[in-house]
Amino acid sequence: MSWPHAILLLFTLAASMQEMLQNYRLQLQGNALYAQRAYGRAESVFRQLLTTLPEGQKRAPARFNLGCALYMQAKYPEAETLFASAAKPAITSDDLRLQALFNEGNTLAMRAISSSTKESKIKLFRQSLDRFRSVLLADKERGDAKINYEVVRRYLQELETPPRGSSSSLKKSPAPQPASGIGSAVAERLLEHSREEESALMQRLPQPGAKSAKKNTLDW
Repeated sequence: MSWPHAILLLFTLAASMQEMLQNYRLQLQGNALYAQRAYGRAESVFRQLLTTLPEGQKRAPARFNLGCALYMQAKYPEAETLFASAAKPAITSDDLRLQALFNEGNTLAMRAISSSTKESKIKLFRQSLDRFRSVLLADKERGDAKINYEVVRRYLQELETPPRGSSSSLKKSPAPQPASGIGSAVAERLLEHSREEESALMQRLPQPGAKSAKKNTLDW
């Protein structure tokens, strides 16, 4: 008499496996497009993937990957929102949380560089510095966070330090300012890790049939 329940369970499992396979294929497709630097197309695939995943921990890697695709297209505000969501401790692993915080710090710094006002630059750089500090508090040996923390700290200090000399001398020979307000060298430095190995930013979905004990890990 228990067979109908068993058959129903079998169909449920089959549907679940089909969804897992579809999600895994989308993840592979998005990763491949990202590796080819087809960031716009990768963005579309990751958005599609997000619509098929249940809310919760499984969505965190997909949000992170979509954030990476947006970041590489200089779509910083939305990328920042996605990294902030992926960095929430309740819905993600420690490794992914730290990587999301690191990328959020980079995104805030890039927003600061492109900002048109000094006040906005200072605010965004401070937020960026806070994200890098959070990463270092959790992992003090993380070299990339140390470097970016120092880069942002120095330029924030420059912005917050009053110019030397008298006001009259400053009027006679104003210091030239780059169009960005900081300079393209900072942007290049903050993008360095992404350009060196862009695929390293991506998160893998577990393969269908993989053991449940296996955790998502960064593809470093």
